[in-house]
Amino acid sequence: MAYQPLRRYDEPEYGSLTSRHHLSPGRSTFRRRQSLSPNPQLQQTQGKGRIVGFPDFPSTSEDDNPRSDEDALALEELRQVKGTADMEELDSDLYDRVSYLNLMSRQEERNRFRRIEESERLRRLQENAEKISSRGTREVREEFEEPERFGPGTSRPVNTVVSFPLDPTIRQIWADAIDLNEIRNVEDQAEFRSLKIQLGIDRITSETLTRYHIKGHMDSYDQPAICYPRYRGPSGRTRTPIGLKVIRRVGDKLEKENYPEVEEKGKLIRFSGIFGYHMVTPADRRVILTTNERDSLAVYDATGGMLCLALPNAERVDHAVLPYLEDFDTVYLWFPLIHEKYAKDYTTYLNAARCFIINKKERPIELIREDRPRDINWALKEAVRWKRFDVLNNYLRGFRPKELTVLTGGTGIGKTTFVCEYAMDLFTQGVRTLFCSFEMPEEKVLKWMMIQYAGLPLHRVDHHPSVELWLDRFGRTKDELIIMKTEEFRDKSINAIANSIREQVISGNIQHVVIDNLQFVVGLSTLHKENLSFMERVNLQDRFVGLLRSIASDFGPHITLVVHPRKSAVDESLNVQDVAGSARITQEADNLLVIQRRRDDVDKRKYRKFLYILKNRYGRKLVESDQLELVFQPATYTHTLVDYTQEK
Repeated sequence: MAYQPLRRYDEPEYGSLTSRHHLSPGRSTFRRRQSLSPNPQLQQTQGKGRIVGFPDFPSTSEDDNPRSDEDALALEELRQVKGTADMEELDSDLYDRVSYLNLMSRQEERNRFRRIEESERLRRLQENAEKISSRGTREVREEFEEPERFGPGTSRPVNTVVSFPLDPTIRQIWADAIDLNEIRNVEDQAEFRSLKIQLGIDRITSETLTRYHIKGHMDSYDQPAICYPRYRGPSGRTRTPIGLKVIRRVGDKLEKENYPEVEEKGKLIRFSGIFGYHMVTPADRRVILTTNERDSLAVYDATGGMLCLALPNAERVDHAVLPYLEDFDTVYLWFPLIHEKYAKDYTTYLNAARCFIINKKERPIELIREDRPRDINWALKEAVRWKRFDVLNNYLRGFRPKELTVLTGGTGIGKTTFVCEYAMDLFTQGVRTLFCSFEMPEEKVLKWMMIQYAGLPLHRVDHHPSVELWLDRFGRTKDELIIMKTEEFRDKSINAIANSIREQVISGNIQHVVIDNLQFVVGLSTLHKENLSFMERVNLQDRFVGLLRSIASDFGPHITLVVHPRKSAVDESLNVQDVAGSARITQEADNLLVIQRRRDDVDKRKYRKFLYILKNRYGRKLVESDQLELVFQPATYTHTLVDYTQEK
């Protein structure tokens, strides 16, 4: 999603900024109506959390960006001041590696003042409760009721209403808060703009902030805050959220407040919902989980709207969250690298087969700060792994962008059948796929994929009643799949065919391109050129492979190219030199997969198929013997990949 960076404004150095404890004449009425405490000191120290030093404005010059050795030195000074054991103690709501290395703590002092203020607040609430109970109207009763919408996988209906009192502090803050786009006062705009820059969300588009119901709050002491709401189900912007996280600037520091507040250490009054859960619909099959609201905003903004939620209890496992994640087919976990062990705990509870951990040094908000939103998309693509052919993950290390995979095998061995299921395994997980079939009609490709998707012999008469059902299911999945017809490439030059593929990749944001196969592409381009020599055809193949390589490098899709071998004998073993064409094909390839056929030792009339990995640039694990068997089920056109090394 494109975004426009906000224009800078003149502002003194951050270190000289102090909070103003008065209302200037003519300022907007965007203030809390009444302070919970008349003491300014109490007001400044309200809430739970940590306090962080106010950083300098981020600069685009290289000298202003902290280097890794400078970060290490600053972190060492931080440990000496605060006594922190490691980076796990840094608050990810307020800290990222770009800045905020001068962490300080005043937790005990704030807690002491909070207890004093809380006792006064409870006294006032008791007085208000007596007035409310005496009125007894339905309107007042609804004020303390909130529909609790349970997430997917729970036995309770989605529209069940459960009554419980809302936190009065959340109600008051949310009522006084305002959409950041609706702030009209110039001074207020400057305050919130500087706070957004400090938090690193100044590059997040206003549409994303509005989609997540982000609001701004200014208390009676002109201290701005960003409000992150939490929900249990669909909700509008005007409805009071169940939970709320407030990041407020107090003087030249940042302070975090969580509502409902903690009664005891590690024990919440109740589950306070999930940030972003109000956007979940029954059609959502994949979700990205982060430990921090800023990271969720960064992922959603960079990916153009992929559903991303922030866990309410940060990296620590919260069992109350698990029922809300049951119905998602794919769950990505993007935790800070130092919290990878917590991400693995979540995969254990959520079923590791549908979970993918993103192992990246930078957090999403850091990538947005550094103007690298494309790296967020690439990180998510790198996290994709095969489900049906999960054995390949052990060798190829998952499905990665910007690579070229070449698949070869003898005539009639089942290359097209395998590559159809290979592609279907990925696009049903959300990988946008462009399938270019030059050897088989696109209708037959779709038919095979639907049968492979259902895992049932739908082409047989006894399964006809199920066809409509599976067509509907496959149709809802197929929006990630584009099939280019053979007629689109007939009598076109190699450059024109490559340009057509490039245009589809750009317009559809394609992540995976399948081309079946190289010889047929060249054949279509030379349909009326019968006098071409063998070397001229080889040169055309080389040129087309070079163009594919540039598409993968420039635009990021993974390209799978089917190529015929030179040998045609059934039992002959194929090696790298047996790929048809020149050596450039295997040189450009990052992965080379070969389907080998072997005669069964017991029944000489039968054949067995094995998958060899003769080149593996990233994973570096090769398979050059009969250890990965492709067991074919003719009724459903599917394969089962068996790794015999795992059975030993």
